Amino acid sequence: MPNETKDEVYEVDKLTLLDCAKIHLTQEKSGFLTLEYGGQTYSRVDPTRLIPFLSKTTYISLSYENEEKEFREIGVIKDMKELSEKQYKLLDRFLEYKYYMPEITKVYSIRDNMRGAIFVKADTTSGEKTICVRDWYQNFRMLSAKYLYVNDADGNKYFCSDIEKLDRKSRNVLEMFT
Repeated sequence: MPNETKDEVYEVDKLTLLDCAKIHLTQEKSGFLTLEYGGQTYSRVDPTRLIPFLSKTTYISLSYENEEKEFREIGVIKDMKELSEKQYKLLDRFLEYKYYMPEITKVYSIRDNMRGAIFVKADTTSGEKTICVRDWYQNFRMLSAKYLYVNDADGNKYFCSDIEKLDRKSRNVLEMFT
């Protein structure tokens, strides 16, 4: 009898689009969201922007943590504009808090400590900051010809949507690192 081996077959992940008319989100006192959908209630729902740099309101994944402490996706909201106004505002407020990223409006200086970190002194929409960036090659990068993304040593994120709109001195300071 020939040696038979069974190949494991994996089901390809499917994109489950949620019907926005059936979504009912509420915010708990703890700040977490609860979702009622399809006759089920999901606690501690975690909305995630699937394309955060390109769109704030399309392709929003909703997931929850099950009893085994595993995150499971409930489905994806294709466009938040299809939600009721109340649901839209609730979800938008949660996502803006989760993805809070001050915008860099001016760069005064960038200092390299020669130990793998740079210090960026800048004005942001949340005030003047000295941003410490470790492994600057990975965490201080252009995501397009104009969009600068910065991830600091503490995990805070900053951005500049169009470096060409910065003043000339800021652009000159950035030139060596972008």
